[in-house]
Amino acid sequence: MGVPITDISITNVRTLAGEQCAALSKLTLLVGENSIGKSTFLGSLNALGRLAGLHELTDGTNYFDQEPFNMGNFDSVVRAGCTSFRIAIGLGIGPFRRFAIEFEQDGSATSFKETKLEIQLSSVTADPSQTLTIVRDASEHRPEGWRFSGPAFQFHMNRSEVSDMQFTTWLSRSIARGILPFLGDGTIFRKRADNPTSHDLATFAKFVNFFRHDFRVPETPLRIISPRPYKLKRQRRYPYNPIKTFGNHMGLETINDIGRQLDLFNLIDIRQHSNDEFEVVVDVHGSYHNLCDVGYGIVSLLPLITYIGSSSRDTLFLLQQPEVHVHPSAQAALIKMMAGSKHAFIVETHSDHIITWLRILVKEERLTPTDVTIIYFDQCPEDNTATRLHQIAFDRRANLSGQPNDYREFFEMEAARLLGFST
Repeated sequence: MGVPITDISITNVRTLAGEQCAALSKLTLLVGENSIGKSTFLGSLNALGRLAGLHELTDGTNYFDQEPFNMGNFDSVVRAGCTSFRIAIGLGIGPFRRFAIEFEQDGSATSFKETKLEIQLSSVTADPSQTLTIVRDASEHRPEGWRFSGPAFQFHMNRSEVSDMQFTTWLSRSIARGILPFLGDGTIFRKRADNPTSHDLATFAKFVNFFRHDFRVPETPLRIISPRPYKLKRQRRYPYNPIKTFGNHMGLETINDIGRQLDLFNLIDIRQHSNDEFEVVVDVHGSYHNLCDVGYGIVSLLPLITYIGSSSRDTLFLLQQPEVHVHPSAQAALIKMMAGSKHAFIVETHSDHIITWLRILVKEERLTPTDVTIIYFDQCPEDNTATRLHQIAFDRRANLSGQPNDYREFFEMEAARLLGFST
């Protein structure tokens, strides 16, 4: 299975000071104290992953302020004291190998402006020269321009030649539809440009040729799903079919298969009592109960089960503490199911039990060591407002390597808190 996003680099986003990098695997665990940057990591990855899909983007959408992460506007995303931030991701599938954007504030402290975009194209040779860079070029003495650097060409044009404010919006709308500046016509460019030289005309021709023949917008956006924790409300009757609200297209049979794999339930069924009244009933240990009368574990995992059962191959799931309200045996079954699935998962967790089961699966060779990684979030000793990332790997015997000295201490303190001891 290809991992949709292979790595991420985050620079000056909230507690993530300077450049913080991490490699991602089929199963990536995010571990660390509360309020140290794990949700920021997920929200940043979610935002840039959606932008990298270049699928019908709009200037007015704040992709950082999407549920369940809701990172807010520019001033609440950028690190205090910084005027810009940058996020880059490596891609394992699709036409791009790497996708990076630098953001600055646009006029007010709340809005975003893409000031630099770098896209490395996928190729057999992974030639770094196959990179498109777009930089916003502005000064007090001339209109804002966009400066393009591509394979064997440099091209500059006034931003007024495009109707979009952001680079990604322009690529996702105009370039995706084959609409080039000056309609890709050298004659129109010659008439509208300011006394172009023969060199300018040749550069424009290379620019047009690149976008017509070498640059491909992804055919489908990256499939990233971030189920909201506890999205399904416990109600005796619903004014709609709640299972369909998760986007399920495979029916209850698939959901029930997964539920049995996790040993959560034997069967879930939807009973329609009238045109606008639906009841969710659950068969647990051979008897049916209303959803309100079963454990929180079923309620909390039901949205995830539904999404997994209905999602196409190579979907990336971003999960926040899926172990909450779930019995350790179901946690183990959930990890086994993830290990055998066709998807990739990035999981924020506080459960040592989940890590133990991943080690068991590696030792049993049901996962390879490269299938699993842990990213440990740790407070910088020299700056308690800054977070650093530690990449922890597994070897073939499921031993951990790369963990800092306080990694075990973190879980010991978590256990002490759970038991009510002071820490």
